Amino acid sequence: MGQQRGQSENVATPTPFTGYVLAGGQSTRMGRDKALLEFGGQRLIQSAVNLLKTLTERVVILGPSESYGFLGVPVVPDQVPSRGPLSAIYTGLERSGTDVNLFLACDMPLMRGAFLKLLVERAALADAVLMRQDDGKLEPLCAVYNRSCLPTVKANFERQRFKLSDLFPDLRTHYLTEADLEDLGLDRGIFTNLNTPGDLQMPGLFRQGRS
Repeated sequence: MGQQRGQSENVATPTPFTGYVLAGGQSTRMGRDKALLEFGGQRLIQSAVNLLKTLTERVVILGPSESYGFLGVPVVPDQVPSRGPLSAIYTGLERSGTDVNLFLACDMPLMRGAFLKLLVERAALADAVLMRQDDGKLEPLCAVYNRSCLPTVKANFERQRFKLSDLFPDLRTHYLTEADLEDLGLDRGIFTNLNTPGDLQMPGLFRQGRS
């Protein structure tokens, strides 16, 4: 599946950036490590890595090295106490060698390279770039966080404000819209994420994954 979704999008962006795969969650609702689940014949985490590789040579997994070291890319565990995705973003921004950093959750098997490329292209407009759907829902686990976000990330972490949504009022934030998706020939279905065993049985999921 990962190869299929990247075939027509294998074009590096002109902006140097680091692509981070977020893989450190507890997967409590799934009951097992969802990053290692297979979707369309490929493990979710491998598919996410392959997709980012179509856009950049700098791909890093944020998660436990003992679980994902076999994938052949650097794996970095949280360098601060694990408090959800904020800890991983903190870690990624601290270690990054690029100003622009794209973070992608490993459990979005329908994500497309064209959308990720658009996030990176908009990176110069703000500190953070992410999707805000028409109903107001944010997609902070498929987003650009420039290194300029680091002071705010650190401050929120120290104040124990661990929700990602708490970051954006204090950052220059650029939101993509569903109109932007339509311009790419996409829809909000690309943000489908897998959290429970039931999610794997969603009608049409595998058909979308192979399209």
